[in-house]
Amino acid sequence: MQRAVFNIDPYSFTTSAFIIGLILAKELSIEEQDSIGNWLQLIGLTMQTYASQNVTLAVSRDSTSNDSKDKNSSDIETLKETIKRMEEELDKLYKK
Repeated sequence: MQRAVFNIDPYSFTTSAFIIGLILAKELSIEEQDSIGNWLQLIGLTMQTYASQNVTLAVSRDSTSNDSKDKNSSDIETLKETIKRMEEELDKLYKK
């Protein structure tokens, strides 16, 4: 794949996708639009999933086991505190 497409500024990149979408929508039936739209979304989701798994694996390889344990412990405490605050807010809403 040519790298030139990655040198386009974000505004032009997004605008080009929008214009292509409008052109295709005008040329295709509703069923065709739905089919092609779902197909393009699947391509995007597949690429995102692949990339995020690569990042996850790279991060897990780079971190040491002690760092991971400390981070996990901190994350768990943060989650517990967040859940506690959410429960308090839900109790307030329930009492109203």
